[in-house]
Amino acid sequence: MNLERFADGHLTDVTTDGSRVSLRLEAYVEYRLVPGEISVVEVFELSADPAELEAAEPPSADHALEEPWSWEHDGLVTVEFFAPLRIRVTGAAFELKSLGVEPRPVPPRPDPRRCTFESADALDLATLLDPGVVWRTYGGEPGTPADPGGWFLQRRDRLANSLTGVFCRATDPVVFERHDADDELWRAVQLLGRDTRRVSSGNCVFEPADWVTWVTTGALPPVERLRP
Repeated sequence: MNLERFADGHLTDVTTDGSRVSLRLEAYVEYRLVPGEISVVEVFELSADPAELEAAEPPSADHALEEPWSWEHDGLVTVEFFAPLRIRVTGAAFELKSLGVEPRPVPPRPDPRRCTFESADALDLATLLDPGVVWRTYGGEPGTPADPGGWFLQRRDRLANSLTGVFCRATDPVVFERHDADDELWRAVQLLGRDTRRVSSGNCVFEPADWVTWVTTGALPPVERLRP
């Protein structure tokens, strides 16, 4: 069974009715990324009866599916999705039926582990952090980089039990990625965005004040203010 069309799509629901198992799947017909724009998905029902379902928990409808796959063994077909935990259905035969196309407004999705600062200098920004935060290479001792690209920010008292920290890509714009960093350090790095021109994260572009509000309260501005 070819399930490639559902890569980067969504598994939104799993239902059982006696021995019947039904999966509701979405495949993109038109994909948009900018918040507030409209994507178009084709909705499908994939079902088998009788079938056996293995699922640790219900699917997350917002999770983008990785490459789904299927295989046959002893006359049975198994399909497997990660949404984000594994969902596996096994049956003798499956039916895939289109239920039509639907519009999907693109929601804002800031990335909780990555942010990009425009018109910023990584070394200058780092001087605004607590004095106990230092630059280090992977698994290395503290140092002062001429170019911090590929270096990490980490608390001095965590150097002995951590190999990484907050990773820096010192390009223009500057990118920070959370690796092994505690919540307080990551929050402090995120808040450096208040001293930059704009902040990008996920599919959102923030003005500095809006970024600080999201980091500190979780509240997003109107979608019009999150577009490039």
